[in-house]
Amino acid sequence: MAEVRRIRPGERDVALDTIVAAFRRDPQVRWWFAGDEEYDRSAPAYFGVLLDTRIEGGEVWVADGGRAVAMWVPPGGNLIGPELASARYARTVEGLSPAAADRIHRTDEAVDALLPTGAHWYLGVLACHPDHHGCGLGWQVATPVLAAADRAGLPVALETGSPVNVGYYTRRGFAVIGETALDDATRDGAALEDTVGRLGEPAWELARHGGLGDPSPSGVAQAERASSRRGVTVFVMRREPG
Repeated sequence: MAEVRRIRPGERDVALDTIVAAFRRDPQVRWWFAGDEEYDRSAPAYFGVLLDTRIEGGEVWVADGGRAVAMWVPPGGNLIGPELASARYARTVEGLSPAAADRIHRTDEAVDALLPTGAHWYLGVLACHPDHHGCGLGWQVATPVLAAADRAGLPVALETGSPVNVGYYTRRGFAVIGETALDDATRDGAALEDTVGRLGEPAWELARHGGLGDPSPSGVAQAERASSRRGVTVFVMRREPG
């Protein structure tokens, strides 16, 4: 059994490296950051601000010293204050390329409209380093806060742009409560059948999100093809207290 605990001082960089490595083939993130050069330049800044604000005013748990990471926003929002957290996030997003900033803004707006309005825990990031797939670390690192949510009688919400993760989370008690299709041709979120992936398509079934999917070379190659499309479908999921 892995050691699962809150992140400690000095582990921030290891945790960030895990997250950046885990999301490299994620369809949603690769729609934001289309090329490898842009991903390498932008992903550390984007995930870095999320990690820092979660460390300061949320919950960040690690397994085995950072090989897996779970980042949470508690009920009521980030404890450093939503204004400060939002301002830091906005500054980081505005520092990205105009295309990436636009895609992230539209994703955030669409997801916010689907998230529960009542008190809930929000699982913002669940990541396992690709070198440690198949060990169960991803779910282990999420367990402490899931248990706390159950004790408090609160639901848990998350978003994912990977259909394979819909299955992963469904098997663990989550259900899809909404979905939205986003692409570069329609800025109002309307779906285009020829550009947006659908459940059951082989490329999307092999796409990796948060290091939870297929790490094989064929899986990586097909995930790259999926994330090179002009759009993404984002699913919002909810888990009731058990």
